[in-house]
Amino acid sequence: MRKVEDILFALLYSEIKKQSAESIKNQITPEIMGELLELSKRHDLSHIVANSLAKLGLLGEDETSKKFQTNRFSAVIRYAKTHQELESISTVLEKNKVAFIPLKGAVISKLYPEPWMRTSCDIDILVKEEDLDRAIDALKCGLGYEGSGERNYHDVDLRSKNGVHLELHYNILEKMENIDKLLSKVWDYVQLERGEYCYAQIKEYLVFHVVAHTSYHFVNGGCGIKPFIDLYLLRKSGYNETKVREFCESCGILEFYDKLFELVDVWFGENPHTDVTTQMEEYVLTGGVYGTIENKLAVKQTEKGGKAKYLRSRIFVPSSVIKEYYPIAEKHPCLVPFMQVRRWFRIIFCGGAKRSMQEISISQNVTKEQTNKIDYLLTNLGLKPKNK
Repeated sequence: MRKVEDILFALLYSEIKKQSAESIKNQITPEIMGELLELSKRHDLSHIVANSLAKLGLLGEDETSKKFQTNRFSAVIRYAKTHQELESISTVLEKNKVAFIPLKGAVISKLYPEPWMRTSCDIDILVKEEDLDRAIDALKCGLGYEGSGERNYHDVDLRSKNGVHLELHYNILEKMENIDKLLSKVWDYVQLERGEYCYAQIKEYLVFHVVAHTSYHFVNGGCGIKPFIDLYLLRKSGYNETKVREFCESCGILEFYDKLFELVDVWFGENPHTDVTTQMEEYVLTGGVYGTIENKLAVKQTEKGGKAKYLRSRIFVPSSVIKEYYPIAEKHPCLVPFMQVRRWFRIIFCGGAKRSMQEISISQNVTKEQTNKIDYLLTNLGLKPKNK
């Protein structure tokens, strides 16, 4: 009997490559069905697995089958809803002469056998920072979008009348200096897609963006399976490999790019595992779509040089972080110590104490074995953080 992870990838492989999974049908027992549901849901892929199981005639009237069928139906409805909303957003931005770039799933879904297979929990659109307020006003007036307009690190959260979540980006930075130097130049690598204001990243930059974004998630607890499917389909669609490698090398993630595709070729090809791809697989599969707090804290402890140093770094955050939280400290650096104290009071008296104590508790339970494994993995991926 093959392990459930192998069966998951065989089913994904059959859907992505439009091939039959008949050879593993007799290995999918009711027990395996339950495990498949749990694992695929953790990675937001149960709808694709459901489609493959349906073709094998394995979805019946039992509770697990009904959950698979519900997830597949929900994915189709979710795609239709977000696609229609994206069209409306595009029309309004075009009408108001706001240049914009659809991001992530809105673009990559076109490469999937069926676009509903590439699910997204929201819509991501990039506008130029100088156009942000105008874009927000246009969406609020034209489509009734609601939101405070408060700027997060790289986007503003808005929500439509029918509940669609829009992340309106004004940059695609990740707070990682090595990749941000190229991510900050996104508008240098676009081409007009349609109309006069709808742009798309050139294919090579799009691949780089996926790899860069995945590197961010890798050093923050994990990334899930979906980016590997995206990369497989992007490579299949064709791009200038030399150009992508130049992008990645300029940001110090070329080794990571190569390792990502080594795992792609294990999961969706015929290549055998290596020590590194085995550890990557374990890290990805245990993390789910957004990784785990345990993985994230293990990475941070590795970065800071141990539990004590990590804890100290959480109490006394760098001045750059203080200035990000409190812009007034950017204008008046002498206020940084006072804002540090203000931050402590906010944590203690504004609901952050419980969350911070939980983080400390989890951090204390991270073992040396876990940090050693993370250190080994990130070193071999070329993502080893420098001690600070």
